[in-house]
Amino acid sequence: MPSANPPLLDALRDLADLSRLDSELRALESEKMELPARLEVCSERRSSSEARLAASRERVTEVEQEQRRQEGLARDQEALLEKLEAQQHQIKNNKEYSALLHEMEGAREGISTAETRVLEAMEALESARRELADGERDVASLLEGISEEERGIEARSRLVEETIEKLLTRRGEVGKKVDSQILVRYEKLAARNSPAVVVVSGESCTGCRVGISPQSYIEILRGETLVSCGQCRRILIHSDHLEA
Repeated sequence: MPSANPPLLDALRDLADLSRLDSELRALESEKMELPARLEVCSERRSSSEARLAASRERVTEVEQEQRRQEGLARDQEALLEKLEAQQHQIKNNKEYSALLHEMEGAREGISTAETRVLEAMEALESARRELADGERDVASLLEGISEEERGIEARSRLVEETIEKLLTRRGEVGKKVDSQILVRYEKLAARNSPAVVVVSGESCTGCRVGISPQSYIEILRGETLVSCGQCRRILIHSDHLEA
């Protein structure tokens, strides 16, 4: 068992604390970088939903315009037919009469065609308005969900920022307690491997799962020097040394 007061006990504990703080900070920094992308996804979903709704409104407008256009064509053809019918009494020969009848028949066909298209437009308009109403309900619900998600992301962003600040403050406090040479060694290692300090488990490094030599294990138990894993170079600490 390790001695009651290994010379490097406090340093080992502080390094383990630093390593834990750094792991938490890395995770939070990673999450912090992802949050703007999540907000961008929300924005894209909102824009897409609003674009679909705008397209539905445009469709209603187009069908309304087409209905009015066909109604106008029907009125024009009705006016033409009325004018042609009034000319019947002015016809002087069969040739002119045949031509007039042909024009009148064309006007009647024009009226029939326009009226048919008016009915088609009315049906299309009813369908377009129904689709728009359904879309407005769906989009309203979707936008409410997106807004709620955005509020959640923004709240999480604030919490992450606050937590990072607290952890950095705590890290600075712990770092001040560590010998400068040991701290430099730790910082160099932490820049390459994370976590930089790991607990020994079953005489193996939990960072890379490689076994530790008996001599190194004894040195770790004694706590009289910093011992690094021969494979991954992480600083090794016995679980007993983490206990107060």
